[in-house]
Amino acid sequence: MHSDYSHDGRDSLERLREVALERGIGFVGMTDHAEDFDRARYEAYQGRCRELSDARVRIIAGLEFRFGGFPGLHLLALDLREWIEPVTPAEFVSLTRGRAGFTIVAHPILPDYIIPPEVLQGIDALEVWNAAYNTRFFPDFKAINLLHRARRARPALLGTAGLDQHDARNDRETRVILDAESEDPIAELKAGRFRNRGKTMGFDPAVRWSPLRMAALSGARWVFDRAERVQERVGRAIRSRRKSHH
Repeated sequence: MHSDYSHDGRDSLERLREVALERGIGFVGMTDHAEDFDRARYEAYQGRCRELSDARVRIIAGLEFRFGGFPGLHLLALDLREWIEPVTPAEFVSLTRGRAGFTIVAHPILPDYIIPPEVLQGIDALEVWNAAYNTRFFPDFKAINLLHRARRARPALLGTAGLDQHDARNDRETRVILDAESEDPIAELKAGRFRNRGKTMGFDPAVRWSPLRMAALSGARWVFDRAERVQERVGRAIRSRRKSHH
């Protein structure tokens, strides 16, 4: 989730705690935009996350990093324990080692699934269902294919789902569910002891799906995307007609 510490976030950390309690969420991985912070602001943010955490819900400080020359590539550092300023994706991998609890390639659809090899070799997870970019209905079959290819060389790489939430009024309903209750959810994520769950389906972090199921997902995604485009065109036409009548 993103908070109002980010330039495009609507909700305070306090409100996100309330939202988590209302929705039965036990931990929240924060992914606020690193470009909106400096060292002092991040340390204050860490402190507030700790103050708002207890046995009912944990607010886990973390940041989303972007890099010049790598359009669309956004890397997440959850449980980032100290301020870092990586300039390149390779520096992110190096600097988060021992400083962050869990690292993720966010929404690989944005960089067109082109992820630097050094990232795939050093990151903890690849986001295969981003509810903002892939919708709440289906995961990203191209991201799952990328995960499967990367896992052939590095089986430790995990697949995750994420809300990418900037406004708590819209719950896109994806969740990461730990296999067992734990006081340290980051350790459970790191160990791969979780499942991803969305509105229509759930799956383990290796996304162990047969070619037949992958083909079915690809077909369903194709139909859904085209129906959505038709809906958008109809909506634009209706709005245009209304404006012309005014």
